[in-house]
Amino acid sequence: MNYNPKVLEAMIKRLILFTAVLILIIFNASLILDFLLRLISICYPFIFGAGLAFIFNIVSNGLMKYAVKIFHINDTTITRACTNIVSIFLVFSIVFGFIFLIIPQLLDSMQSIVDLMPNAINHLYAQLLEISKPIDSIHEALLDMQSTIGDMDKMAEMIPGFLGWVFSGGANGLFDSIYSALTTTFSIVASSCIALMFSFIVLFNKKTFMRETKALLKAYLPDRYYQKTIHVCSIVKRTFTSYIAGTSCECLILGTLVFLGCTIFGMPYALLTGIIVAIGAYVPMFGALVSAILCALFISVVDPMKGIYFIIMFICIQQVEGNFIYPNVVGKSVGLPPMYVIVAVTVGGSLAGILGMIIFIPICSCIYQLVGEDIKKRNKEKSLTRS
Repeated sequence: MNYNPKVLEAMIKRLILFTAVLILIIFNASLILDFLLRLISICYPFIFGAGLAFIFNIVSNGLMKYAVKIFHINDTTITRACTNIVSIFLVFSIVFGFIFLIIPQLLDSMQSIVDLMPNAINHLYAQLLEISKPIDSIHEALLDMQSTIGDMDKMAEMIPGFLGWVFSGGANGLFDSIYSALTTTFSIVASSCIALMFSFIVLFNKKTFMRETKALLKAYLPDRYYQKTIHVCSIVKRTFTSYIAGTSCECLILGTLVFLGCTIFGMPYALLTGIIVAIGAYVPMFGALVSAILCALFISVVDPMKGIYFIIMFICIQQVEGNFIYPNVVGKSVGLPPMYVIVAVTVGGSLAGILGMIIFIPICSCIYQLVGEDIKKRNKEKSLTRS
C-alpha cells in the first residue's frame, strides 16, 4: 500500500504535537488544575447569574404560556418584558418570604424543641426502665446509664444559654480577624450583586444573546458540528427546564400535604415539618424519607406516639404522591431509568455533595438521551450496510 509522503508527514507532526501536549499536561497537572479553579472562581458570578436567569426564564415562560391560554395575549416584546418582571418579583417574594416570615417561626420551633429536650429524655428513660423490668440484663444496663442521662440533661440545659450567647454576639471573639470577615462579606455581596445584574441583563436580552451565540458557533464550527451542538443545547435546555419545574412543583405539593396532614391530626411543628420535607424532597431517592425521620424525632420530643403516627402518615402521603401526583407533575420528562438514577445520585454525591445529587440527574439524563440517539443511528447505519 502506497502512502502519500505529505499525508504521512502531516500525520507524524500531529502525533508529535499531541504527545508533547499530553506530556506537558501530565507534568503540569497541578498548575493546570489551579488555573482552572482560579478561572472558575473569577467566572463564578457570571455562572451563578446565568443560572438565575435560567430559573427566571422558566417562570417567565410558564407565565406567558398561561397568559396566552387564558387571556389570549400575544407573545410580544412588551408582554415578554412584563412576564420577566413578574417572574423576578415572584422568585424574590418567595425568597424574602422564606427569610422574613418562615425562618423566625422555624427558630421558635427549634427553641421549643431545645427547651423540651431534658423532659423528653427523662420521660423516655423512665419508659424504657419500666418496659425493661422483666429483662434483668437490659434493665441493669439502663440503670448504669443514669449518670449519663444526668450529664445529657446538663448538656441540654446548657444549649439555650449557648445559643443565646452565640446570637447575642458573644461568639465574635472566635474570629481571628475582623478584617478578613469584612473582606469575605464584601466579596460575597459584590459577587451576588454582579450575578444578579448579569442575570437581569441575560433575561431581558435573551433573544439577542441566543442569536449572537448561534452566529458565533456557526462562524467557527463546521456545519456538522454546529448542528450537533445546537441539538445538544436543546436537549440540555428541555431536560433541565422539565426537571427544575417538575421537581419544584412536586416538592411544594409534598410539603403542603405534610403540613395539612400535621395540622389536621394535631401534630406539633406542622410548618417546620412541611418545610423540612419539601426541602429534603429535592434530594432524589431518599431525601424526603430522611427529612421525615428527622421531623419524627422533633415530634417525638413532644409526644413519642405522635412521632410514630407521623411516620405512618408520611408513608401514606408518599404513596399517594408517588403513584398519582409525581407521574402527572414530573412524569417521564427526565427520561432516566431508576437504575441510572441511583448511579447519578451516587456519583453526584461523591463529587459535589447534595448539590451534585440534585444536578447530576438531569446531566445524566442528557447523556442518556444523546447516547441512545447515537446507538439508534449506528444500528440503523449497520442494518442498511448489511442489507
